[in-house]
Amino acid sequence: MFDRLAFAIITSLVCAQSVGAQTAYDDEFSVEVFTEGLVQPIAIAYAPDGRLFVAEREGAIRVVENGVLLEEPFAQPEVFTEGECGLLSLALSPDFENDDYIYGFVTVSDKEQRILRWTDNDNVGENETVIRANLPTSGTVHNGGCIRFAPDGTLYFSIGDIGTPENSQDIQSLAGKVCRINADGSTPDDNPFETPTGAKRATFASGFRNPFRFCFSPDGQLFVMDVGSSAEAQREEINLVKAGENHGWPEVEGFSETAEADGFTNPILAYHDEGSSISGSVFYDGQRYATEFDNNLFHIDYVTQAIFRAVFDSDEIVSHEIFVELENGPVDLALGNDGNLYYTELFSGRIMRVVTNNPREQRPTADLDLSDDEGTDMRGICGVGMIHSGITAMMMMAALAHRRRASTKR
Repeated sequence: MFDRLAFAIITSLVCAQSVGAQTAYDDEFSVEVFTEGLVQPIAIAYAPDGRLFVAEREGAIRVVENGVLLEEPFAQPEVFTEGECGLLSLALSPDFENDDYIYGFVTVSDKEQRILRWTDNDNVGENETVIRANLPTSGTVHNGGCIRFAPDGTLYFSIGDIGTPENSQDIQSLAGKVCRINADGSTPDDNPFETPTGAKRATFASGFRNPFRFCFSPDGQLFVMDVGSSAEAQREEINLVKAGENHGWPEVEGFSETAEADGFTNPILAYHDEGSSISGSVFYDGQRYATEFDNNLFHIDYVTQAIFRAVFDSDEIVSHEIFVELENGPVDLALGNDGNLYYTELFSGRIMRVVTNNPREQRPTADLDLSDDEGTDMRGICGVGMIHSGITAMMMMAALAHRRRASTKR
């Protein structure tokens, strides 16, 4: 995920400087430990009954029940863990209360990634099923690895350029793409691209470098976080993605004045100075924080170690600021049904939550129970994490050789 030449040095410096999570709204929010004892937690997903499913990068899926981490893993798929590989993401079926399906995105070798599915039977994953196989990887970097169900019930997944930037513009490759399939692994009839024989491709949108995490708003808008390169060319991107669009990598990174003429779609936000390695994200539609936070997009920046808040005016982001300063390698971000934000710490093995000290008055609803903060469900689940790994200068320079400088602001 992180292809900065001095990643190990940067990581050690950032961690050494961290003194504890702090919010930009000290009178309104505080940060507390939700659970701990995990090993490299990189993805989280809540069940409707309040159980928390956690993906550990090296292959175990764990269950947290009533705030307690269960000793026995839910499942332990075979995982290839070199570089940025591993068990990278989780998603629960939209009909989980009836079908008990849990999905995972897994690197299984240095040449293949898969989407797997298990059936939950009293905290034990049974009937492991391959939903989609032969997804590309180089066994090192830019695997992508996010899976999320859209409001319409289709399953989206992302794959980075796997270290070869040209893949992102090659329609025959799934690398550098955001893809869309049905829950059973088949391809929807209304996907935007076709093969030469007329069959539908899984590709939904192209031109991404490493779309490690993305999320949906309740009305189905797709926001994709694309990790930037390095040095002066680096731009961390938030993209509002629609069917068939090309977001430009490696021909352009960040904003381009000639994007429309070149057939590309600009991001809605691109930043450089504020940080690097954009990660987990969530579109806030909770009922806990003050109304000023409604319809904001929150995202993690791994290197800065912070949650950022992006404020919208229609589809335009009009402000972007640090919301909470974090520590210990924050990687995933999610919204609980208690209306608080939750995030994972890769290095400490903890899951934390950002709690409002001044909750707004709650309107009773059938599916929102705030009486027990220990059991939380996730609505609009987004985000997970970044992987603790370093990349060589050769890969970095190869990526940069295909770049065109772009402005930071629109």
